[in-house]
Amino acid sequence: MNQGGKASTAATRQRLFMPTNPPVQSEVVNRQISKLSGLRFQWLSFPGELENRFEAETSARRLRRLWLEGLLAIILFDLFLIADFFGSPERFRRAFAVRLLIVTPICLLVNASMLRRPGKVFRELSIAAAACLAGLTQLYLEFDRSRVASAYVQMAVLAVILFVNIVMRLRLPYAIATSIVMMAGDGIFLWKDQMLSPGDKIFGLGLAIGTTIVTLVANYSSCREERLNFLLHLRGELLVEDLNRLNMQLLHRSESDALTGLANRHSFDAQYADLWKRATTSSTSLSVILVDVDYFKKLNDRYGHLYGDEVLKRIGSLLQQALRVKDDYAARFGGEEFVILLPATPETAAIQVAERLRKMVELAGFPALDPSQGPYDMSIRATVSCGVATIYPTTRDVPERLLEAADKALYQAKAEGRNKVCCAPQSARFSLS
Repeated sequence: MNQGGKASTAATRQRLFMPTNPPVQSEVVNRQISKLSGLRFQWLSFPGELENRFEAETSARRLRRLWLEGLLAIILFDLFLIADFFGSPERFRRAFAVRLLIVTPICLLVNASMLRRPGKVFRELSIAAAACLAGLTQLYLEFDRSRVASAYVQMAVLAVILFVNIVMRLRLPYAIATSIVMMAGDGIFLWKDQMLSPGDKIFGLGLAIGTTIVTLVANYSSCREERLNFLLHLRGELLVEDLNRLNMQLLHRSESDALTGLANRHSFDAQYADLWKRATTSSTSLSVILVDVDYFKKLNDRYGHLYGDEVLKRIGSLLQQALRVKDDYAARFGGEEFVILLPATPETAAIQVAERLRKMVELAGFPALDPSQGPYDMSIRATVSCGVATIYPTTRDVPERLLEAADKALYQAKAEGRNKVCCAPQSARFSLS
């Protein structure tokens, strides 16, 4: 059970402002921003939920980019067949078989897997493995061909390292692993190669080492900037969420009665006007129940206003329990009076709601007294009186007349001895317009 109406609307608005991603504390975000903004080396990994959120928000865009760049890399790799054909026609058949029949299908399979949104480890590891396969294949095809081929294959090694570290920007651990594998493969190639002089080999190896270091630094800087931009954007989102949450709290406080937690009179007026308009448009009924605590002035005089406040709190709690569905709406009308709005509810159902509330209050009784206040005054009973009025409003009807009819029914219940539910008399219901 709830207050329905405005309360449920406010709850809905609050849910809309809640983040759909895992909760992240602003302190954690600010701490990570401080770390990444400094000049010291920081391992590029966030703690716990923050890392999960980073992957969730960046993986889809990254997978699309890796797929496009991977497709480009495969095309460029196969275009080397032209150089194979003109450079060494006698070895072209082997190059054709290795490139198109072995390496390309494997790389296409890895590239296609990016469209299936794999996890982070498989994504990075498979791209790294495919890049190493293509680079090592180039070393294999150029081995012992000629001095020119051995020299130019060094450029192919550098191209693989550049492409992986700068263009595809593999996550740093995988970029380092790919660079090590390529450096190891190039080292073995130069060690076994008989075409290049020792000076050429040292130059080629030094160039590869230098390129690897520079590109890894660039890779680290790029990945750090990506994470820092993510954190700055996330901090902005968290600030907006905090502001929305504070606004919702302020809105709830402005619409709630501080004592009972029910909607206040201002909120009731807005909800009543809205429900009246909806009932008029849809030609459905609208019922009102006015509730008054019996003997409340006498109770205040006997036990004090603080105890009277406790009584009102209990009545407010029982009032919410008496409601049926989320559209039912309860508010504090003023003083010891409460009001219930029941949209699309006929008179008989409204009387049942009022009777349920009356019996609940009678059974629950008043809150326990402090021993210093003495025994209960048996002439003051824990009861409420209710006045019920129902209408099928039209554009000719005046909203205030429905409340007046419920108020007259409430006074009738008081006049008939209290602890009673009375319905607006027939003449009142037909004189609402």
